Amino acid sequence: MPTMSETLPIEIALGARMRALRQSRSVSLAALAKACGKSVGYVSQVERGLSSPTLKEVALFAEILGTDMLSLFVDQPSEKAKSPVRLNKERSFIPFRGDGTLKRVLTPNNEGALRMYVMHVGPHGSSGDALYTHDGEEAGFVLKGGILLTVGDTEYQLGVGDSFRFSSQIPHAFRNDGDAPAEIVWVNLVQ
Repeated sequence: MPTMSETLPIEIALGARMRALRQSRSVSLAALAKACGKSVGYVSQVERGLSSPTLKEVALFAEILGTDMLSLFVDQPSEKAKSPVRLNKERSFIPFRGDGTLKRVLTPNNEGALRMYVMHVGPHGSSGDALYTHDGEEAGFVLKGGILLTVGDTEYQLGVGDSFRFSSQIPHAFRNDGDAPAEIVWVNLVQ
């Protein structure tokens, strides 16, 4: 079975960092587009990794958002890397796939074996075409929308309020077959 160690395209990672930074600064998509002289549609496509901005545009986005270009290309370590708390304003997103699926990191730091996320799965988004396995255990709770969760040979249609738990060594995958986004609190116990 393939593992989830695929490298994401730089456009996806850059767009996700740009969106997270814009939202953390409470800047609307329309305000950013107006400030840089671009259409809302184009800026939205950049944030979703569907368009590749020029270096000049990246420099402009960074300037408007009050940061340097490097921070849009590379994850920056938090000053509170060892803190037991992650404040909402310190949120970060990890692109999960090129279809706009993102993981919002909830766990305050990477110490220990527990990882917690809110998985944002857009309409028709998924974990990929193949089932995958890895060490550990997973559990989750559907906050919004719904997903089709495959664990082994069984598919489970999950909606708001439904939860799950399984060994990560069992082949698994998920997808959102709906036209509305889904949000799932997802917990991984890494072994």
